Amino acid sequence: MYYSDKPIDSKDNDQLGRGGFAALLAQSLLNLNMQDTFTVGLFGKWGTGKTSIVNIMLSEIDEQQKDCPESEKLIVVHFEPWNFSNTDQLLSQFFIRLSGEFRSKGDERLAKIGEALETYSDAFDLLSAVPLAGSLLGFLGKKGAEAAGSKLKKGSDEKDISKQKELVIKLLQEQSNRILVVIDDIDRLSNEQIRQVFQLVTSVASFPNTIYLLVFDKDIVVKALEKVQEGSGRDYLEKIIQMPIQIPDIKPAKLRQVLLDRLNTILSKHEETGFQKNHWQKLYGPCVTPFVDSLRTINRLCNAVQFKLSSIATEIDFADIVAISALEIQYPEVYEWVKEHKSLITGEFDLSAIQEKNKTQKELKDFYTADIKSLLQEKGHSTVTDRQVDVIIEFLSWLFPYFGQKIGEIHEVYDLNAFRKNNQIAHPEKFHRYFSLDLDEVTIRKSEILKAVFEADCEALIKTLLEKEEKGDSYEFLEEIRALSSELSADRAEIIIAALLTASPHLDAPSQKNFLLLPASALAEHMVIELLNIIDSSNRLQFISDIISDADLSVLQSVASVINMLESAYGRLTANSEEQGYKKVITLEELIEVESTFSEKVKHVLAEHSLFDFDTWQTVCYLMECFAPDYTKVYLETELKEDSNIAQYLSDSVKAWVGTGTEYEITDAYKKYLTKKRVLQAIESLRQSGTLFSMPEDVQRKCCAFYLDATTAEKNYRGNIPEITVNKLLSQWTQ
Repeated sequence: MYYSDKPIDSKDNDQLGRGGFAALLAQSLLNLNMQDTFTVGLFGKWGTGKTSIVNIMLSEIDEQQKDCPESEKLIVVHFEPWNFSNTDQLLSQFFIRLSGEFRSKGDERLAKIGEALETYSDAFDLLSAVPLAGSLLGFLGKKGAEAAGSKLKKGSDEKDISKQKELVIKLLQEQSNRILVVIDDIDRLSNEQIRQVFQLVTSVASFPNTIYLLVFDKDIVVKALEKVQEGSGRDYLEKIIQMPIQIPDIKPAKLRQVLLDRLNTILSKHEETGFQKNHWQKLYGPCVTPFVDSLRTINRLCNAVQFKLSSIATEIDFADIVAISALEIQYPEVYEWVKEHKSLITGEFDLSAIQEKNKTQKELKDFYTADIKSLLQEKGHSTVTDRQVDVIIEFLSWLFPYFGQKIGEIHEVYDLNAFRKNNQIAHPEKFHRYFSLDLDEVTIRKSEILKAVFEADCEALIKTLLEKEEKGDSYEFLEEIRALSSELSADRAEIIIAALLTASPHLDAPSQKNFLLLPASALAEHMVIELLNIIDSSNRLQFISDIISDADLSVLQSVASVINMLESAYGRLTANSEEQGYKKVITLEELIEVESTFSEKVKHVLAEHSLFDFDTWQTVCYLMECFAPDYTKVYLETELKEDSNIAQYLSDSVKAWVGTGTEYEITDAYKKYLTKKRVLQAIESLRQSGTLFSMPEDVQRKCCAFYLDATTAEKNYRGNIPEITVNKLLSQWTQ
């Protein structure tokens, strides 16, 4: 359900507690026994519910005088001047409306007053009655002037405006009813029309037993009057309004309750929307309530939130969409500024941080405060206050913790993992969806993440990971799984570990957001270490041992990478006795058992396969050299009698470095089991037989690089072989 700005017409629908004030106003108007014209001004800002108060007041008047004799009832005429397009219609239709109300009562006396009012209107010459105005006939145009002119020929009395007005006054004095004329929405009129309404009330339609209730935003009307006449608009109003009444401010608690009730209703209809109670409670005060100052604002905010949820409810956080929508409604200029400054406020590739590194947090806060204030002033907020800008800065600090840290306003921990898990706007990858509202742009849906993490079996999860790899989304999908890891049970952790180890060798896609990050396979292996920590410590060794025992060739190389990280946690192997930042998820004694289990499994696998059947054989080989050095030495000496195995093994001695271009560095690692002469013999043999060219391109290039390094001096200034030289030789070999 969307909320309209249509005013309420009954106290039964009063959500803001205005019924008491409206009843008091009704009673005051009923008790006014002024014989002359009396003017009451009801003042209130746009959106404060002026028309709703008037409607409740009118229903109260009907209720309070329902048992009164018709001759004593207050006759109410509700005139809406903004329904008419120009001043001519406004004035003429006023008299028509007034006349029609008297004619409709079924009372001969009142009908006679209606006729007199209509005649007065027809004969009225605006120039003689309203200072500084043109004639009514002139306003009506040629056709209207001819029609009015024909009526003026009926008699000399009708041409005498003073006599016509005296007749209306006499008839009104002779009857007992009092008249209440309500003119609402005066602040919607043009400046000239506003002036005409007040001149109408004070001069043209100044009648006895008549109360005018004029409803408007005082500031707007004052400014309008000052533009169309000399002198102070405020002084002018004070001469006209005999009873000024300011609508009391809506109690903030009432507004808050209406807002919360409506938002609760909206949320209940979108249960799939992310809602974190703690996050909502933190944002509500600084990011929502400062921008909700009227029922109209609440209507607009709730409508905006409902619209946005209808398109992307499943992929955003409820508190964040409410907060950013509140900013959009109250300060659309700042909303656009936020859209344009994603890097600055989320921290993604924040290049400004380089320029600002020598500035203090206070200096940065002062800078952005001045920037926001300048923006508002440029966009027409000429009276923007420092307090308004401070509220906006506080809003940005709460909603975007990176920005808050930047300027020294730390309210929330900058936790990208939590932001990702909860689909919060503060995460760089989630930011754009809050503005595009395009579900099709969300390549990884919350529903499939939840299914993968909490429901899918191992095979289904492996399938999903490989599908994401094909689409280039495997890295981001793993990050989504990682963000939910704190909610996993031990059983689910075991299933996900098994799926990661199986899928890892096939996950080569780098992050779509940052190509400097490790490939998805490396992220998967790091996640295995984190997930092992969820499994009860008494069960971890058995779980790892079972994984190793059941591993095939592909899984075993993933296991090798994980074991290497377990070793690094204790400063072993490549860590050179310095403990690395990995978690010690098993004890050192348990790690030694894992080493034994792994080496026995590898021996079993190598009885049927070659070491070089592993895609990443280097890690497996290194671990075996550490865990079973004698076995591995004999094994490699045997395997490296084959020329094709030498070419494969050579890849560990030829390093490809990528910078402005690719270049190859030759190391001495091969000398542990081979000589340069033997390697060159193997390369030449493979080249002559053509076997080399059926091997992976990477192997071919590294063989070329080794050959060039050993036989020529064509190297760059770093002593490496440029790729262009390698390509040239490879091209010659394949001819």
